[in-house]
Amino acid sequence: MKKYIIQLVVLVSISISISCSNEEFLDKQPPDQLTSENFWRDAEDAKSGLTAAYSELEARSNFWDGWQEGRPITEYFRSDYVLPGPDASNYSHWMSIYNFNYTNGHIFLDVLWTTNYKGINFSNQVIQNVSEMTEDQISTSEKEQILGEAYFLRGYYHFKLLSLYENIIIRKEMVTPSTLDRPLATRPEAWDFIIQDFKTAADKLNFEIASQDFGRANKGAALGYLGKVYMYKAGDPSTSNGEEYQKATAAFSELIESGQYELVDDFKSLFNGENENNKESIFELQFKSADANSDNATRLHSFIADWAIGGWGGILADDRLVTEMKEEGQVAESGLYDKRLYATLYFDDPYFNDTSAKRMEGSTWDSLIEETYGDPDDKDDVAFFRKWLPEPVEGNGYIGLNVTLLRYADILLMQAEALNETGNTEKAVELINKVRTVHGNMPPINLNSKDAVFKQIVHERVMELTLESTRFFDLRRWGMLDEAMTAAGRTGFNVQEHSYLPIPLSELQTNTEIN
Repeated sequence: MKKYIIQLVVLVSISISISCSNEEFLDKQPPDQLTSENFWRDAEDAKSGLTAAYSELEARSNFWDGWQEGRPITEYFRSDYVLPGPDASNYSHWMSIYNFNYTNGHIFLDVLWTTNYKGINFSNQVIQNVSEMTEDQISTSEKEQILGEAYFLRGYYHFKLLSLYENIIIRKEMVTPSTLDRPLATRPEAWDFIIQDFKTAADKLNFEIASQDFGRANKGAALGYLGKVYMYKAGDPSTSNGEEYQKATAAFSELIESGQYELVDDFKSLFNGENENNKESIFELQFKSADANSDNATRLHSFIADWAIGGWGGILADDRLVTEMKEEGQVAESGLYDKRLYATLYFDDPYFNDTSAKRMEGSTWDSLIEETYGDPDDKDDVAFFRKWLPEPVEGNGYIGLNVTLLRYADILLMQAEALNETGNTEKAVELINKVRTVHGNMPPINLNSKDAVFKQIVHERVMELTLESTRFFDLRRWGMLDEAMTAAGRTGFNVQEHSYLPIPLSELQTNTEIN
């Protein structure tokens, strides 16, 4: 897919309307110049158009305010288990997200809204134009593959928006002057549209994917997100009809029974760049260190890591998270806590003060803290995040460390939740044990009540998915946001006002169809 990046520039340029009063000039186009009318000539053009649709994933095109800060701040800082790091106090627009006193004019709200809609518009260009291409221009198999991915991306962008904002605009056609202003859809309308796009994508796509196509959507990604949409819809009191868990189970079952995915033994390797595009990864955001041909790198690790290991100190873990992750005690087969604790956090603990292992940057916790802060006990009450950090962090600038957006472990835990909600608690426990045994090195649980299994699922999702942009959305769909924010002392949070982000001011000011 990456070889089409240069052609992306062409596609973006031809999507921009340029006004001119000289009609005679507008009628005269150089025969070798690409326009929106003659761009879609063959399979190569179709692939280039698809690359443009991928370019907006997770606000990546607006690199600094989008991926580097916008997404992590709006999704990490709203978790009840996260605290601003020492660097965060330098940025009022970060702290306003954490304190829940942002307004609809906030830059990150605007970036996330506009970049997702750019992705939708690019996806719609592919869907409309590739659908019209003939067999002389593109083979049937290539056409179905490209359309399947475009439907997936359109569904993904809409799902992202509906997860962030309470009401969104459904865009099912290319934006033109006559379609620019559109009213907000109801949530039932939006859910139905997203579900249909993921179903269409799943019907058109196959599970198999070649190594050169890593990062592109396949049938597994479409089914995984279809099931996830049903789970989110089940927790939406404005739209749930009682059938969502059963439908989620069906989508997850098809993915699981395909045999295409499996859990990776080394949990830490899923996040440090040592095991990218592995058998557990279902949909993975591709980053690449700069070279002569492209520059698509990230410094997410610098935002996350503390000063003691060469980071910027943007984020901390609440000590309540450490308590939660230690809850079951040192019962792992290793005699330690759950293995996922040590891969997610680093803090004052014998594990990180083992002088023979020197597990952080080739040093011990005490040595790092003393060297940076002058006293080895200075941060005894603080925990830092380890997830998404390369090894080492020190000296690593912009790098190509991928970020997995959907993992098989998430699917298994959501399937366990859906099965538990539909009366199959025994099977739910089996799936929970599979995840905790492989990733946590933990003994199996033996629970037989729906409430006890649900409580365990809440715990397992903390152990498994912390700092993977799930916590806030999980709490919301479980109806636990208010309770969690109160426990965290987040006094600025109001469940009525802050469960969703407000429609950006820029949209309200320019869209005449929104009241």
